[in-house]
Order: sequence, then structure tokens, then C-alpha cells
Amino acid sequence: MRRSAALFVVAALAVPLLSACGDDGSTPSSTPTGTGATSAPAPGPTGPNTPAPKPLPSEVTVNASLPFRNIEAYAPLLLAEYFGEFKKENIKINIQLVQTNNLVVVMQKGDIDVAPAAPSAGLFNAIAGGADIKGIGGGVGWSPANHQGYYVRKSLLKPDGSFSCADLKGKKVSTGSATGLGSPAVVELAAYLKTCNLTVKDVTIVPLGGADLLAGLDSGSVDAGNLSDPVWTTAEKTGHKLIIPFTASITSYWMGKIRTEKPDVAAAIVRALVRTSRTYLQGDYRSNPQVKEGLIKALGATEAQVTGPSSLVFDPDFKFPIGNIAPIESAWAEIGGIVNFTKPLADDKLFDDTPRQTALAA
Repeated sequence: MRRSAALFVVAALAVPLLSACGDDGSTPSSTPTGTGATSAPAPGPTGPNTPAPKPLPSEVTVNASLPFRNIEAYAPLLLAEYFGEFKKENIKINIQLVQTNNLVVVMQKGDIDVAPAAPSAGLFNAIAGGADIKGIGGGVGWSPANHQGYYVRKSLLKPDGSFSCADLKGKKVSTGSATGLGSPAVVELAAYLKTCNLTVKDVTIVPLGGADLLAGLDSGSVDAGNLSDPVWTTAEKTGHKLIIPFTASITSYWMGKIRTEKPDVAAAIVRALVRTSRTYLQGDYRSNPQVKEGLIKALGATEAQVTGPSSLVFDPDFKFPIGNIAPIESAWAEIGGIVNFTKPLADDKLFDDTPRQTALAA
């Protein structure tokens, strides 16, 4: 079982910038430290193009979803499609846009098989109530070059460029997703507001994320919000100010009943995701022209957004960040009215390492 955690605090991560990859951009780096992942190490060979494909006997259509396409943390799924890694497993991948607050319903119905998403309160409430959905992998850390977090619009800054926490009172703030207070990003917002004797009830939560949130900051329809890679780079360049840097990553992949009903397909999905992470997303992967082009096309990103040192660190073993989740659950419980439980759920309620272990076996 995981250790208990202080309320309103996400465990701080110290994620070093991994060494640059080789000329082809595929040389893997060591597993990032501090991702909070506690699942078992990879049992088979590691390195680019591993684990080797084990094509399913016949083509299988797999339905995946994303809340937004333009989030770099979702690159394993998007680049696995772009570079044909799913095809190598005889999988026809169908990627849809589904907001996290709707994911529980469609995954429980079997309409979505796998989805990367930050854990939401709605998802955890469903799992606590018996929903057959579990985390199966993920493992995204951050380098010092990463400046994602809450940005406040530049028109609210003082003449010297500073901003006071107290000035958020009554303002419109987005946690970066449609889940609102159910987003894990509410934890760091609550901690920040607490420093000036405010709570999340003192701001108006609006459900925007990604490029839509950036547009809201630009237009003034939103006062502050949580921006992820690569969108924060544009916000920074246009003068919006980072006020709450993020310190822990909880981006993770979730699966429904396909884990137990079609375990061979579940393992094939994970093989493609791990192979993509190891082959295309290690070290300074943006310096590889092929990968950079893939990011631009698959994410719908601009070249400026994916130019510069890679600020994400993808775990080559794709471990689920279970150790970073208890503080979020505790914070939701402390805020009140968000989750239907008072203490963190047991690990085995949230997490199933079987598909990953099967995928990585030699």
C-alpha cells in the first residue's frame, strides 16, 4: 500500500533532464525519477523497438479517446497511431475526443477501450462504486525546462509584472479540463489559494482546457487557468504569467473491461504504447526531425510550440504513477463535496499492472 500524504500537497518531483538521444532520436534514457510509479520494473528487453510486435491473429478495432489532441503528454497514443505501431500489432485504432467527465460512462459501456487522462474525481467515484476501470500505465515526468501550470492573463499583472494571490478572488479560473473541481489540478490551486486565506469557493471554476483555455486567456474571458504541454509555451511567449508551477505528473492510461475480456488485445495495446515511448519519446526527442513532424501533425501543434528542448520525460517502462495519486484523493476529501470517500482508495482498486507485465514479457 502507498504511504499516506499530507493534505493539499502533491508530492514534489525532482525530474532531471534526460541526456539527449542519438542522431535518430531513438536512444532511450534511464527511467525518470520521482514519477511516483511503484509498479514492477520491465521484465523483458528494453530499448528502441521493444517490446517486439506480436500481431494478433486477426485485425481488431480498438476505440481510444482523448480529452484534447493538443496535449504533448498524450504523445504515446497519438504517435503510436502516426508511426504505425498499432498496425504492427494488427490493431486498427480509432481515436475519439471524449471529455474526462464523460469517460466513465463510455468506458463502462465498452465504447472506449483505453484512454489517457488525468485522474478525475468522477472517475474515482465510479471506481469506488464498483466500476470496472483501472489504471494500467503512463509514467510522464517533467524536466526543469517545463513550465506548465496555472497562468494568469497578462492584463491582470501589476505594472512591475507581479501578481498577488488575493487578486484571484471572484475571478474565473480553469483547472484545465471539463471536470472542474473534479480535476486533480484543483489540488495545487487549493494550496495556492490557501496562502492568501482563500478557498476554491472564492473563485469561479470554468470548464476549459488546451487551446480553448489559451484563447480564453487571450480574450479575457478567463482570468487564470492550468495549461499543459505544448500550449503553455505560447502563453509564456505572449506575456501571461505562470503563478502556480506544477510539481508532480499524474497523466495515466486507463482501461475498462477489455483488460479481462480480451487480455491479449489489452497487452497488444500496451506493447504499441511502450514501443512508441521507447523508440520516439526518449531524451530530447524534439530534436529528431521525424518525431517533431509527427508531434506537429498528430497533436495539431504549431512548430513554435514543439521547438526547443523536450520538457517531458516519458518513462520507457510505462509505469502507472500510483504514488502520486493518494495526495490528490486526500485533497478532494478535504475540500469536500467532490468525492464519495474519505480516505485514498486501495491500490488494487485503482491499478492493474497485468496488461503491462504481459506486454513487456520476453
